[in-house]
Amino acid sequence: MNYSGRSLLLAAALNTHIAPAVADQVQSAPVRTHPSQGDVETVTGATTQLVTGEGGVFVSMDTNGLEPGHVYTLLIAVINKPGRCPALPCTPKDVLRRSDIVMSDVGYAGGATADDEGTARFSHYQPVGSLQKGFFENGLSGTDGVEIHLVLNDHGPLIEGRAYEMLTSYRGGCRDDSLPPPMPDTARAQGEPGPNSCAMVQFAQFVPDQPAS
Repeated sequence: MNYSGRSLLLAAALNTHIAPAVADQVQSAPVRTHPSQGDVETVTGATTQLVTGEGGVFVSMDTNGLEPGHVYTLLIAVINKPGRCPALPCTPKDVLRRSDIVMSDVGYAGGATADDEGTARFSHYQPVGSLQKGFFENGLSGTDGVEIHLVLNDHGPLIEGRAYEMLTSYRGGCRDDSLPPPMPDTARAQGEPGPNSCAMVQFAQFVPDQPAS
């Protein structure tokens, strides 16, 4: 049986028992290289989608161009009041330094190890409410007019005996000096440091037509 992209996402939602929250809107966005890595470029062949319903959002990312054997975590950034950003899309400065104004939060949205071809897949359902391992405790207050960013964090090569921690925390395995200065203490407290130089390498943004303010 052939399925459309929407049907596949809804099927995935059903398989994870979140069907009541998945409903009415499916958006796609390009996956791009993170500006911290130089000129921003679209990652050819990578896809990401956002399914929005009353009870929450379901996100997925299928990407490539990664370092084989490296551990990656996906962060979900929620901007509940993007209409308060000076411009759209909101910027990392808005998310990390104006969180009390734009009511932003950042949380964990999955982990994976890149395969031999440098590909990885991530999927995550975020219900309205607290984010898993959220930085600011603002959570997702609703789904109308919210802006969603996805950011892929490279933890470097897998460290023996530390797979779970690296796959489930922001800092696991990373040298402290490789973490961006704007990251709050709540982020830096997640996981133990290690010898790897970590970096944000890819991102995607979903900007609402009518941003909440």
